[in-house]
Amino acid sequence: MKKNRLMLLVLVVLAVALMTGGTAALSAPAKPFNNVKITVFGDAGHNLKPFDWYKDNIKNEFGIIIDEVVGVPFTSVYEKLKTEFIGQTGAYDLVIFYPAFLGEFAGLGYLTQLDTYAKKYDPKLDDISTGVRELNCKYGGKLYALPYDGDVLNLYYRKDLFVNATEKANFKKQFGYELKVPDTWDQFNDIAKFFTRKKGETLAGQALKEDFYGSAELAARGFSYAWWLARFGSLGGVYFDENMKPMINTDKGVKALDLMKTSIKYSPPDVMAYGYEELKNAYLDGKVAMMVQWSDVQKKAQDPAESKIVNKSGIALMPGIKTGDKIVRSAPMPVGRVLAVPKSARNPEAAYAVARYLSVETSLHDVSTSETGLDPYRKSHVANPKAFAALLGTEEAAKDYLAVVGENLENAFPEINLPGAGNYQDVLDLYINKALSGEMSSKAALDAAAKEWEQITKKLGAEKQKELYQKTVETWKALGIW
Repeated sequence: MKKNRLMLLVLVVLAVALMTGGTAALSAPAKPFNNVKITVFGDAGHNLKPFDWYKDNIKNEFGIIIDEVVGVPFTSVYEKLKTEFIGQTGAYDLVIFYPAFLGEFAGLGYLTQLDTYAKKYDPKLDDISTGVRELNCKYGGKLYALPYDGDVLNLYYRKDLFVNATEKANFKKQFGYELKVPDTWDQFNDIAKFFTRKKGETLAGQALKEDFYGSAELAARGFSYAWWLARFGSLGGVYFDENMKPMINTDKGVKALDLMKTSIKYSPPDVMAYGYEELKNAYLDGKVAMMVQWSDVQKKAQDPAESKIVNKSGIALMPGIKTGDKIVRSAPMPVGRVLAVPKSARNPEAAYAVARYLSVETSLHDVSTSETGLDPYRKSHVANPKAFAALLGTEEAAKDYLAVVGENLENAFPEINLPGAGNYQDVLDLYINKALSGEMSSKAALDAAAKEWEQITKKLGAEKQKELYQKTVETWKALGIW
């Protein structure tokens, strides 16, 4: 009897399958979305490649179609997004921007809070480095973004020069201490001075065919403020006092700028035009001994197609300031990239699902290839040297690289992250640039920047800004980064 019932059930299932073309009984599990289209926005270039790489997977696995990827110039992201957010046109479902703008965008209600979606699709927040998770992705304790790029500044140096016996002996004779990777910004400037040589002089036993420089800075308008922040943070500098009075023009701010100006003296003569590309190329072309840059440069240093210093580049903790027996180090995290969903998005849940896919499922590949400029930000990235071994030469080299990047991420110095962050940073960058070029003294430049900061604060509402800043500082202190 049971056998007959089972046979009957099988016949019924087959009959249904035949009537529906076979799909009812034999189809794959349903996709979460039914050909939902999303539009993506971000800074143009190689960091948008993953959307092209995985668009078929995203369609097949989730039923989401990447309808359009809109790329704009690196420096236009803020203005383009601000215009879109104010207009609320719903043009973009998923946006990529720099986390410095998170406070403004989230604080003004432009972004979708993601905590509910995070319960449905786990973004594995515990796997994200503390600084990236808390500084780049959250605002007011709520989740507004997922990480896409773990930018942090690192020190780069020419290993072959630092171990050369003749150079070591000459350095000790001149400065009275051993030549080694600088622990402090004063040592950084000593070493920069030491390695600055003219064409025809000898460097590591070889006559120079062109001038060689001890250091270089990102001194062009845009992000030079972050190179100053590295010194300012190490000195214990803060953005504002408890009453929202700017503190960037204090003695600490001036000293930080003076330290950076000293480094400029030992940099190539066109350093004031150095943005990311120019600074990176000066180092990879073998023209400078040291520089501070984002984490992706070490991957490029091992690529013979881009680098003349293959196997000669070292990466280290950021220099700091000696306070008692301790070296206080600060590693700013300028740029970085996060994935967020605008409040006006037409398909917010689908956009979040794609953000999660890229931040969790594909991220290890995307940060361990030289085809993007994306850098590690998850603990699982740092714990996977094998994924980086081919790119960095050996697994041992990959371990060293990831250990340094991981520690610099833990020494993160927060960006302002308030409404108006873009304006505050732009003004600061403008006057730092004026000081570096010699147009203004360090003190005059920072006084002028502080005066404009007061106007920005007043325009945005001093009491509101003060309240938000104090809450932000409480979070930073709780994280142990302030």
